[in-house]
Amino acid sequence: MNNTITEPAAIEIRGLRKDYGRFRLGPIDLDLPAGYVTGLVGANGAGKTTLLKSVLGLVRPDAGSVRQGRDGRVRPGIDLAGTGVVFDQLTVIPEWTARGAAAAIAPFCPRWDATLFADLLERFRVASDARIGTLSRGEGTKLSLALALARRPGLLILDEPTSGLDPSARRDVIDVFAEFMAADEGHTILFSTHITSDLDRIADHLRVLAGGQLVEAGPLAEVLERYAMVRGPSVALSAPARAAVHGLREVNGVFDALINVRHTALFGPEVLIEPAGIDDLVVHLGRTEGSPR
Repeated sequence: MNNTITEPAAIEIRGLRKDYGRFRLGPIDLDLPAGYVTGLVGANGAGKTTLLKSVLGLVRPDAGSVRQGRDGRVRPGIDLAGTGVVFDQLTVIPEWTARGAAAAIAPFCPRWDATLFADLLERFRVASDARIGTLSRGEGTKLSLALALARRPGLLILDEPTSGLDPSARRDVIDVFAEFMAADEGHTILFSTHITSDLDRIADHLRVLAGGQLVEAGPLAEVLERYAMVRGPSVALSAPARAAVHGLREVNGVFDALINVRHTALFGPEVLIEPAGIDDLVVHLGRTEGSPR
């Protein structure tokens, strides 16, 4: 699909493809606009983690390119030293302490800020001498975030960083992301998550994956304005209406589905039409039955 953006791109992905046999990602063209938070969503198995790992060089794609824009130019690959990464699980050795993890990572990060790291640990109430294997899920996520931000990155890549956190811890983490974006107009976040309420709070753009393909992209508000949810009795579905829906679901004579708003005239007064949310796009664009041909 057309993923052209008018803003400068922090990352440009062209023709990216990875074939595992049982699952194929792409080919995908995707631009990540610089200076914005872009949400990456899709059902389990849609290809989000494979895409992120390809961007980071953790997976070697079968085809395609990943390039990063800096200083008005575009260069191959990703500046890993200037990129902060937060996964849903800690990726450092469990026997290390928080302080030890920082000492191991700092030599590879030219812009490492030890003062910022210490300040973030204090803010997050994570003891610097705590053994990583003893940290709670929330503490581990906050340590990962402190390690990422102490790099003084321009780009943050986040893969389910708030998964499993309680609402208070999630709010703390989202607040830090907002502060990161406010600190520099060039800061950029690519945020993959199943918790779409987090994207409602912070995302500017949205990219939707389904079955290894990019199926929707654009500024978040514009994407949501393109869709609506329809619900009503199945007998009210005419043949043209059935052909227009995405992800049709019918239970006990009642249906629900996603439609493009240009098709609202196909549905009569007995059908309820409501605004669509991000969850609706994930659920219904990922279904093949009932999707327009």
